[in-house]
Amino acid sequence: MNGTKINVGFIGAGSIAGTHAAAIAEVEGARLVAITDALPERAAALAQEYGAAAVRDVEALVRFPGLDVVYILTPPAVHGEQIAAAAAAGLPIVCEKPLTVTLAEADEAIAAARAAGVPLMTALSHRYHPLAAIVRAMVQSGELGDFVAAWSHRLVNLPVEPDSWMNDLRAGGGLALQYAMHDLDWALTLGGAVAGVSAVQSQTNPELAIADNLWALLRFAGGGSASIGTSWSAAQPHVERGVVGSRGNVRIVEQKRLVGALHNGRTIEQDLGDDYDWFDVFVRESRDVVDRVRRAEPFAVTGEDGRRALEISLAVLQAAQTERPVALPLAPEREMEERT
Repeated sequence: MNGTKINVGFIGAGSIAGTHAAAIAEVEGARLVAITDALPERAAALAQEYGAAAVRDVEALVRFPGLDVVYILTPPAVHGEQIAAAAAAGLPIVCEKPLTVTLAEADEAIAAARAAGVPLMTALSHRYHPLAAIVRAMVQSGELGDFVAAWSHRLVNLPVEPDSWMNDLRAGGGLALQYAMHDLDWALTLGGAVAGVSAVQSQTNPELAIADNLWALLRFAGGGSASIGTSWSAAQPHVERGVVGSRGNVRIVEQKRLVGALHNGRTIEQDLGDDYDWFDVFVRESRDVVDRVRRAEPFAVTGEDGRRALEISLAVLQAAQTERPVALPLAPEREMEERT
């Protein structure tokens, strides 16, 4: 490492980069030092805000002197080539989810990092939510008994611009890969391997070219199920996650309050307070990244974790597009259809 600071570089300077930059600024011992973006003026603006250098392209970014870790914060369709460039430069990599938009690209990205001997992280930020971590620990310890079911329903009003890459299924994977992936990953961390999925989707926003509502049912190989419901166009936002076990059940309400009960009579309640800010998960994530880079340790959320989340997300998208159940592991990929 270079002195006492961990030097961070960004590939991409869009809205999510602004969030990560603010999070890194909260982490002692870390600093954002270099940024590149396809729009040079956007990189320059973010660099000026955080006292970093704006560099011309990806190659210049990964060769920036003293860099310790690279964040890839670009549209998913270019993640694979950027992971390969950072790996070739010998740098640890944090890549925003989805890792890539196809499993073949994910396998190539993971192989590139492994061949270079560098750690690759998929930035599944929801894993850093403190109440979610408590629930995962309860399931893994057996405190809730045998796993029966889980759910994650996140209905929000997200302003997706019609000319954004997020409105391009091939560039970003649509609602399944851009949003529901967090909910599907939540289910995976609780129920384990998925045997099959079914799903339906609908388009209620006529300005978009993709579905803005998605509902899925997962069947786990080891028993149990999960219900996933997501929307980008909800008039009244609502977020709730939960788990049912043979000895009790818990739920997380609006990402701020954990409530539940066990069959032995014990009640469970933990409140983060009405002023809890979701930005906290990005700070926790960045702090963990910086600590692990400093200690030269593997990341807590790996490229392989990202591949698993991608596989289930692609399976759900395929099930919604074909209106047929899809078995896992996923069959050889076909191109994502440009329809809803």
